[in-house]
Amino acid sequence: KDFNFAIVSDNSGGRRPGVFEDAIQKLNKLKPDFVISVGDLIDTKDYKLDSSKFDDKLIKERWLEFNNITKQLKVPFFYVAGNNDIRNSKMETHWSKQFGATYYHFKYKTALFIVLNSEDKPGSKYGEISDPQMNWLKTILEENTSASWTFIFLHRPMWLYKNNQDWKKIEDLTMNRKLTVFAGHHHTYSKATANGHNYYGLATTGGASSLKFEKGQFDHISWVSVSDSIPQISNILLNGIWGDNPSSLEKK
Repeated sequence: KDFNFAIVSDNSGGRRPGVFEDAIQKLNKLKPDFVISVGDLIDTKDYKLDSSKFDDKLIKERWLEFNNITKQLKVPFFYVAGNNDIRNSKMETHWSKQFGATYYHFKYKTALFIVLNSEDKPGSKYGEISDPQMNWLKTILEENTSASWTFIFLHRPMWLYKNNQDWKKIEDLTMNRKLTVFAGHHHTYSKATANGHNYYGLATTGGASSLKFEKGQFDHISWVSVSDSIPQISNILLNGIWGDNPSSLEKK
């Protein structure tokens, strides 16, 4: 029942080259069982307001660049869709061609992992979960009542948006489960508790940030250690992970 996994956060909205790449190499040293994201993997900030630039060639180039980085990871990497990844139906089509469904689940040991698509439909201001996705979620939860713990991953921390009806439905569906939720989007670390469940909004792993630590803005990975089916969450700053070679300690 014991295992470890890592979570990486936003890599867009003004991507700082080299940071996410550094995270992948450091994760290879830490050797989690797998790595999962919370979306915003490719950067589309520079053309989000100009629809004429939403061409297939550019979208393919961005994904090729990102996938070449994740290929260096020595453990499985799980993709989560963010608003920079699926801004419109064209980008949604690119996602589907590469990765299949925009929401899915898997089981590991005795735990249930659920990946939601908060961009369903694309372009929604505060995120949205379509009726088909909500029905799917209900079915998956009903089919996995014996899961020792349930982890949910999505891009937008929808619990922060006042009176978000989609999130209220999700809370109703998960009310009686052992549950932890992770999201990104705001590039600022936060933690909330509702119904006895912990909800985490992660900071960045290379995305736009002022890197003001006191404001919860930093580059990090979240490390989840599951022991006797109970998760323990720690946050590791990227600049706190070093190799044993003295040259690696030199500030670039």
